[in-house]
Amino acid sequence: MEKQVLKETRAIVSVLAGATLLGSMGAWGRAIYRYEGNPMAVVTWRALIGAMILAALLAIFQPTLLRIRARDLPFFALYGFVGVTLNFWAYFSAVKFTTLAVAITLLYTYPAFVVLLSALFLRERITSAKLVAVAVILLGSGLVAQVHQADWLRLNLRGILFGVLAGITAATYSIFGKRALARYQPWTVVLYAFAAGSLFLAVLSGPRLLPALRYPAIAWLWILGLALVPSLGGYALYTIGLRDLPASQASIIATWEVVVAAFLGWLVFREHLAPVQFFGAALVCFGIGWIQRAET
Repeated sequence: MEKQVLKETRAIVSVLAGATLLGSMGAWGRAIYRYEGNPMAVVTWRALIGAMILAALLAIFQPTLLRIRARDLPFFALYGFVGVTLNFWAYFSAVKFTTLAVAITLLYTYPAFVVLLSALFLRERITSAKLVAVAVILLGSGLVAQVHQADWLRLNLRGILFGVLAGITAATYSIFGKRALARYQPWTVVLYAFAAGSLFLAVLSGPRLLPALRYPAIAWLWILGLALVPSLGGYALYTIGLRDLPASQASIIATWEVVVAAFLGWLVFREHLAPVQFFGAALVCFGIGWIQRAET
């Protein structure tokens, strides 16, 4: 019993650490956007670099983790396309057709979709505790993103559909990941999901990636950091935690990311945080604590 509790505690800490790194992604991105204004080019390069570096490290230190069964290649291709490529495309399309606040709020509907999809495909129970946690976190995320101040004139059906798609595809990362972790180690899962996702992103970006060859060295250092710290580090830690937690519980804990992102904006970029945003962050923390108390 104690061993199981320790295992779950380590998994929770791993997911929280991963969410903390993922929450810093915006700060890294802002540093890079001084040199490149195309977010899709940035996320494509960070995915490509992250996959190549991870593949090289595994080849040197753990070559056995590079091996997967040939029949699992279509699974990982679908995993990368839906959970990485389609997710990025849907999110940036939502930002384009609506507002950032609405896009972020719709993205953070993904725990609700994980709860539903994990019940359908992973046989996890839908409990009242999970529903309460999801509702509280969705409200909290919306307040942190200041969705109440959004330009509702820009709210249209196309933007809403892209935002919902971003939430659904973000949820599939956990669902596919849970299936993959039944057969492979977390580093193998992250590598092949990233590799497939980055290849599809590169195909979609096409010639728009070429201007990056003229970036100054400092820009490439920022992109390297983005690839290694919030991207590889964040996704790897989340996937390690996902191995020992229900997908629904892990996704709820991972919403800590939105709190980290808001507070980094406040600490690093001196962005103003209104009292309602602090209240929203408190709601997210309450939702995370609620699901831990209910699941133990």
